[in-house]
Amino acid sequence: MFFDINPKERKEDLYDRETELGEILKALELGERLLVIYGIRRIGKSSLVRVSLRESSMPYVLVDLRELYYNENMVTAAHLVRYLVKGFRERMKWYEKLGFDLEEALKRIKRIRVKEYEIEIEPAARISLTTLLSEINSWCSRHDMRFILVLDEAQYLRFSNVRYDGLLAWAVDNLSHVTFILTGSEVGVLREFLRLEDPKAPLFGRYRREIYVGRFTRDESIDFLARGFRELGLEPDMSELEEVVGIFDGLVGWLTHYGYYRAVREFSHERAVAEVFEEGSKLILEEFEKVIAPSRRRYSTILKAIAHDIDSWSDIKAYTVAKTGYITDKRFTELLKNLVKYGYLTKENGKYRIADPVVRYAVGKLKLT
Repeated sequence: MFFDINPKERKEDLYDRETELGEILKALELGERLLVIYGIRRIGKSSLVRVSLRESSMPYVLVDLRELYYNENMVTAAHLVRYLVKGFRERMKWYEKLGFDLEEALKRIKRIRVKEYEIEIEPAARISLTTLLSEINSWCSRHDMRFILVLDEAQYLRFSNVRYDGLLAWAVDNLSHVTFILTGSEVGVLREFLRLEDPKAPLFGRYRREIYVGRFTRDESIDFLARGFRELGLEPDMSELEEVVGIFDGLVGWLTHYGYYRAVREFSHERAVAEVFEEGSKLILEEFEKVIAPSRRRYSTILKAIAHDIDSWSDIKAYTVAKTGYITDKRFTELLKNLVKYGYLTKENGKYRIADPVVRYAVGKLKLT
């Protein structure tokens, strides 16, 4: 249903996104090797990708690199191999239905054991990521099949001693039957990591398809909510929907949460809105703490200034200096740029703002100590 707060996997549960879905499926049909999908947090990237994978009927594995990084503190090649194997294990029955024989594909890698619906790496084994991918590619090449590797929140690849941009360039050049799908909610960070336009970067000149997932328009947002209510046999109060869209704009994640609280949990309109802010801010604050840790007090102060509608570079800096002490122009500009890259701020006509209303609410809860 539209108001399921988990990522969608069935096309009928995905509202609109026909253009983006069609573009991904076309790329897979054409055998394109690198897709990069950008979109801010809670815009629906995960649902779009999962539906695409299901519709493609191709074997795949999806690795959540944010989870890997938070668990391991680094995205080494060994960590990534183990998370790939974990992903293989979760999809063994799906592979069988598709005719993808994982045991046959990996039989030449002696430190990996595959039996029926189980796969494991021998203790202390060091499995090369390039070898693992090459064996999968070889099997797919022999059987005219394509394998999809999704690296969700791919900007976390930068936390490694491995040059993943170089490894991806090698894969694009050499693995004809593997498609890499990279997603990123910290759009600026992912673009900076991939350096697709930098002539000195490994990925420069490689063909890739870039897809941007944007906000719903006002009319789309209202229609999404109305259809979600009617799907549950309820007639929506259009004045409530107008108010909700005015608050949460076209961010499908927050609209979905509102619909869940209002229509599924049967909260009052006011309580449903409040619940989105309260529960959503908990998620955001958890993310914040990891992102802003290197300079927590200054990042928090900058965000609080902008939440109070202080929006110019000079005024934000003056507020920050007053609260935290002297900071050079260069360092201050770097912090501001980082917050834009991480997707917490937008910059338009020289003015900074917090575009996500729940982020703005969460900033109010940040403590400066």
